[in-house]
Amino acid sequence: MLKDVSVIIPISLNDKSREQAFKWVKKFYENMFPEVELCIGVCNESPFPKARTINKTVENSKGEILVIADADIFYDPSLLEQAIKQLETHTWVIPFLRVLNISPKSTHDLLKTEPQWPIPINIETQVRQFMGTGGINVVPRKHFEAVGGFDERFVGWGGEDDAFAASLNSVCGHVKRINAPIYHLWHERKNTGNYAANVELLKPYFQGKESVKKEIAKKQGKMLEDQNES
Repeated sequence: MLKDVSVIIPISLNDKSREQAFKWVKKFYENMFPEVELCIGVCNESPFPKARTINKTVENSKGEILVIADADIFYDPSLLEQAIKQLETHTWVIPFLRVLNISPKSTHDLLKTEPQWPIPINIETQVRQFMGTGGINVVPRKHFEAVGGFDERFVGWGGEDDAFAASLNSVCGHVKRINAPIYHLWHERKNTGNYAANVELLKPYFQGKESVKKEIAKKQGKMLEDQNES
């Protein structure tokens, strides 16, 4: 079931605590999902162009099912097979309803362990109040391509996940969520800037299907323009 799956992880290695979390998560995938294609997109530009990094990493991947995952989260491995099963009747899947933030101390302790499931130690967690649409997206490649991937006009923190979700929901079909938790490793938080600009970019994505289609056309036009300039 997982042989045609590419896991896409975008990461900036400018932050030591994020890098440490990423290394543990990368090993988690290697241990738990040895048959998937693990595709790491590293970009150290600041502010971090997450959307562009995801798109470029997808271009270099092979799987027909894309698992777009943050570099600081992990989950019960059975969730991935559940999500892929749901693709038989749903367009795309977000395989969680709760994000459990792991405390700094528990993160520190967990990063000393060999990544496995179940995790070998007791950890302190707190439910994140804002669930969001990022974290993990399980998407057939055909639907990723139908919406032109992520909108590369988003740079820095915020908005790109919601714009991608709105694009898929409007053009391809509505998301299926699975009632399960995912775990978020603690790391230092830095202000990456550009949030206000991203909020403005996001607004048209919540103004109906036709507005979303116009935004997809805009982002595809910008991507083509950037390719012609390079």
